[in-house]
Amino acid sequence: MRELNALVIDPNEKADGTLCSILEKTGFKVELLATGYEALTRVDQKQFSLICCNNELPDLSGSDFCGQLRAMPNYEFCSVLILTEEGSSRVLKQALLAGATDIFPKNELGDFEAYLNQFVTRETRDLIGRVLFIEDSRVLQAIVLDMLTDMGLDVDAFTHAEEAWPVFQQGGYDLVITDVLLEGSMSGITLVRKIRRSEEGSVNVPIIATSGFENKSRRVELFHLGVNDFISKPIVREELRQRVMNHVISYQSLKELKFQQRSLYSLAMLDELTRLFNRHALREFGEKYFSEAYRYKRPLAMAVLDVDYLKRINEQHGFEKGDIVLAELAKWLKRFVRDIDLVARWAGDEFVFLLRECDEAGARALMDRLLVRTKQFKPLDIPLTLSIGVAVVDPESDERHSVNSLFDQADSAMYKAKMAGRNCIEIYQEDDI
Repeated sequence: MRELNALVIDPNEKADGTLCSILEKTGFKVELLATGYEALTRVDQKQFSLICCNNELPDLSGSDFCGQLRAMPNYEFCSVLILTEEGSSRVLKQALLAGATDIFPKNELGDFEAYLNQFVTRETRDLIGRVLFIEDSRVLQAIVLDMLTDMGLDVDAFTHAEEAWPVFQQGGYDLVITDVLLEGSMSGITLVRKIRRSEEGSVNVPIIATSGFENKSRRVELFHLGVNDFISKPIVREELRQRVMNHVISYQSLKELKFQQRSLYSLAMLDELTRLFNRHALREFGEKYFSEAYRYKRPLAMAVLDVDYLKRINEQHGFEKGDIVLAELAKWLKRFVRDIDLVARWAGDEFVFLLRECDEAGARALMDRLLVRTKQFKPLDIPLTLSIGVAVVDPESDERHSVNSLFDQADSAMYKAKMAGRNCIEIYQEDDI
């Protein structure tokens, strides 16, 4: 973990102690000084990550201190916080113009502590990610490559876009940084265009474009093409570092959010035990099957399958083995149907097939084959039989079915199969209900 050093400049020992306590609690090693000139001498000897300065020092104002600090090597981008006894727009303006990062009233240190926590998170974060970097200047490429790898990123660097493009297509990148004008037959602009037209999954990867030519129309065109950011050359190392960090973190957070959404969607749509679609998914996806059947005058069939004597299986072998039987049956049923069909667990020991472009004869033949093969299917060496009911949509009929209404008919036929002795198939007839 990177060591964070803070310098506190304040002649008030009590205030010193309060600030130091907050800084140390958030992870800083703290040095204390009472005057501005002492501090200017010390910062010339040691690099500090953060400087906290009282606006009223015995020898300098906080604004004067900031002005002199910013003129020193290595302190152009250091965070400098000015602390005042009370808020003042005049003091704030002077401090910001002199180079202060922010200003905080001493009597309201909650915001100060929140800033420190964000600072520590930002400065100590180890990035993990992949960057595609295209730059035809070997010198600049080496400098940026060193910075990116120091941030913890895995970088693939190229001097030509035509070399980088096929590598990008393999996927897995969290950021692309490309020069606009490149040697070779493909410019950075062309590369951006290709990326934004690529397959879903890579199309939203953030892109930072760089250029040594300040051309407003080109910059606007790059944003139209889909770049997320633009940096003018010569590149300021610290600016690039923060932009890279922001884009990588934002993109990875977006990917994580999408993954969580897909996971939640799966939980809502899949039966936990069998990993088949549940009844909610069947209703959502099944409506498209009905719409197509009526629109294109195609047959559609539904079969409801019930495991015979599941209660007896649970009593004799235990509910844990009963669950295994259902899970194994679900796997077998998925292999049995076509890719265009839907198979779902409706509830308990009931399963549903929604058979696209399948009429009554086709559904009957499929269920007959299923019953025959069930004789050889013995999960945990437990024999199974199924009672099956089938109902069919007549696309020429004025009667319009939904998933629920066709299920009611197939379910009624299934109970008829139960009453007929189980281990058989019944086709719904109008007088079944």
